[in-house]
Amino acid sequence: MEDDTDISTLALLGGAHVHLPDHLQHMKARGFRVGFVHDRDLERRDRLCAELDAKPLTTLDELVGLQAAGAVVCSETAHHAIDIGAALLAGLPTFSEKPLTGSARDAEVLAQQSAKAGVILHTAYFFRTLPALRKAKDWISEGRLGTVRSARMLFNHDGGYADWLDLDCWMTDPELACYDGFVDEAVHAIDALQWILGPVRKGNAVTGNALGWPLNDHGAAILRFASGATGVVEAGWTDTRMRLELDLVGDAGAISLKNGEMTLTLRGAESPTERVVLDPLDAGTGIVPFLSALKGRAAPGLVSAGEAARVNRVLDDLGLRLN
Repeated sequence: MEDDTDISTLALLGGAHVHLPDHLQHMKARGFRVGFVHDRDLERRDRLCAELDAKPLTTLDELVGLQAAGAVVCSETAHHAIDIGAALLAGLPTFSEKPLTGSARDAEVLAQQSAKAGVILHTAYFFRTLPALRKAKDWISEGRLGTVRSARMLFNHDGGYADWLDLDCWMTDPELACYDGFVDEAVHAIDALQWILGPVRKGNAVTGNALGWPLNDHGAAILRFASGATGVVEAGWTDTRMRLELDLVGDAGAISLKNGEMTLTLRGAESPTERVVLDPLDAGTGIVPFLSALKGRAAPGLVSAGEAARVNRVLDDLGLRLN
């Protein structure tokens, strides 16, 4: 990790998201600190201000003219559109937890606002920072698979059953979460597959409820890409462990990621041509491209606002928006 002595100040808009502590660790390691906090939960705002030695913001209007390098949005999904819009209006480069907003319409408006203002709006789709998935994208760009015909991506964890993730919170309140537990994990796979294979044109989704919250907690989607490839995404909170799997099959070969190892196998070969070990998953790395961009450095994995909005469009076209 980098260790910069020149500390840059950021404004935190909302402290609800479970991955905020992970983002804070990466910020600190790269020479950033939270100097201002806005949160609709005043108790949480004041606690974060005390912990981070930050100043409270009473209203989002105070972002205008604020001496900050950018904004970090970790509020409940239902508040993203207002929080991000206020940050962009103030001219602040903005990082948002995923999904970008609670609807495709709001996401598309923000993408247009970001483009018009020429201000970075990056979303925490951290799969783009994984070297293994970047290698998979490279192999496809190099033609190693030929034409990709089918894809399957699975991203599940056991958070619904285990004690490491408290889901008795806004994440299971449909009005605040806007999408369900399938979407909470599936957005990473949908973004990654569109990044690797191009846009999704249509699809269908089926979700289920194993745990009794007022929104579903797992599911699957069948997708058709503009390229003609078919895809399957499986995701949710109900697995027995954290799992990331990927299969990409083309005319000339296949990529397979399972049990922490990714392989490239040419069609007809008896064994893989190449192997890549998957790095440990750390959702906090979703903020790293944003921080690099703020420092004026190369930022592989930076997600454009338009790309993030296209994820929301897929979700809404699949009928997954809750309100």
